[in-house]
Amino acid sequence: MNLLDLISRDTTLRKVANTHGGEYVGPCPRCGGRDRLRVWPHAETPRFWCRQCGWSGDAIQYLRDHDGLTFREACTRVGRPLDDSPHAKEAPVPCPPRLAVPPSATWQARGGVFYEAAEARLWEPPGARALAYLHHRGLTDDTIRAAQLGYHGVETWEEPQLWGLAADQKRIWLPPGIVFPWLIGSELWHISIRRIGDTVGIEPRYVVVSGSGNTLFGVDTLQPNAPAMLVEGVLDALSVLQEAGDLLAVVATGSTTGGRLERWVGRLSLASTVLVAFEADDAGEAAAWWLMALGARAKRWRPYWGDPNQLLQDSVDLRMWVREGLGSESRWWRDVARWSDDHRERWGERAAILEVDGGLSRGEAEHAAYRLMRRPRGERLV
Repeated sequence: MNLLDLISRDTTLRKVANTHGGEYVGPCPRCGGRDRLRVWPHAETPRFWCRQCGWSGDAIQYLRDHDGLTFREACTRVGRPLDDSPHAKEAPVPCPPRLAVPPSATWQARGGVFYEAAEARLWEPPGARALAYLHHRGLTDDTIRAAQLGYHGVETWEEPQLWGLAADQKRIWLPPGIVFPWLIGSELWHISIRRIGDTVGIEPRYVVVSGSGNTLFGVDTLQPNAPAMLVEGVLDALSVLQEAGDLLAVVATGSTTGGRLERWVGRLSLASTVLVAFEADDAGEAAAWWLMALGARAKRWRPYWGDPNQLLQDSVDLRMWVREGLGSESRWWRDVARWSDDHRERWGERAAILEVDGGLSRGEAEHAAYRLMRRPRGERLV
């Protein structure tokens, strides 16, 4: 069975070019679409590749990924003789998945003392510069307080034993900067520090406190069968939560490889849809990994430029961007975007009144205000 026959069992392919002996396209069996999958069955090395989720390989890899076969079973299926090397005769023992476990109780206790002191300091005179920086990034006081952000003012080094780590490990580096605690319920999993100051170079801008666990920021906000957004930076996550947190859950990886554990992938896979909203300049390896891991539930949703926090700083309507990504059937917010600034301001005021006095969610209040004001008297829509 050749590669073309094999993949044609699961999707419809059509020839579109003569590249490498013939190029075929069709929906990807893993992530869907119309023409995402590319197949070169007659090339010197027959292979396939999905330009959306990044899935690629040969016939053996296809059978192992799609049908769940072992290497030996896949070779038998396509009639390929096994190599005589001992590595081919014995299938490698798979490594167990890395476990997502929180740091020790000692680490969490010491980390709690650290971030709580930093949280208090942010609202005192020593934290004025850090607080001004967060305001400059577009965050409100309510958002900052809800996330329990803090400020650590002096570079310190602490012994690893104080954090429950082995004595032979390096001392714990706590540079001055903005402190981000990553909490899951009552458990402290992770602490990152965003360095600020005249002496901070390009790298490392963010420092992870040694001993932190591998998780996703905001993972406990995920709900089954509800939409979610995946971003890289914590400031990006807080920006979207601030402007559109009633529309979807938002989680952040903190780095290009953060959160890649079975437990967190499983939590995300329960969402109705996941908007993968890493930086706009390049889809990158990070976005491709998550699109492949989450399959059909994931959707690449690039910011208009930069990242979500940059959009917030540039006064972009993040709620509209999120709504477009979710693809809601109703498109009433597009009418609002065409209103004059004065009429939009009155609409926002009316929505706020309805939210408070009517006990509505923010989205419900905005929609209700739109219905009341969709035909502004004496004013043309622009």
